Amino acid sequence: MQVHTIPKKLTVTWQEDIKAIIDTWQSYFVTIFEFEQAVLVKGLNHAKANGGIAWIVDSSNAIGAMPKFIIDFIDERVFPEFVKNGIKYFITISTGATKIAQKTILEYSERTHRNGLILVEVQSTEEAIKWLKDRKI
Repeated sequence: MQVHTIPKKLTVTWQEDIKAIIDTWQSYFVTIFEFEQAVLVKGLNHAKANGGIAWIVDSSNAIGAMPKFIIDFIDERVFPEFVKNGIKYFITISTGATKIAQKTILEYSERTHRNGLILVEVQSTEEAIKWLKDRKI
């Protein structure tokens, strides 16, 4: 189910059977307002209302690099809000990601554990879904 979209940049969907938001990135060229609306307003509110426990980020086709001010925003605001609202797993998908997009994924890695999330790195959305289903969620 689509929750939100930033055309040609990000699609936010909900997968009920695994209680997860899936962010599928096409371009990291977003404003802080666009990002906040997609993640903290639309995505997180939907996850909260439906018992969400995981956030999957598919950057495998993303172009560009996420701006440092958004990575800092994720660290300072997003990850703490995830934990406060029941998100336990932050799952990244990086197969096929450009070197610049992979740098963004590494930035996430350094910040998730510090914020109390369990970071999982997989090769595809299907693998992420299977990983969560194997946890008998």
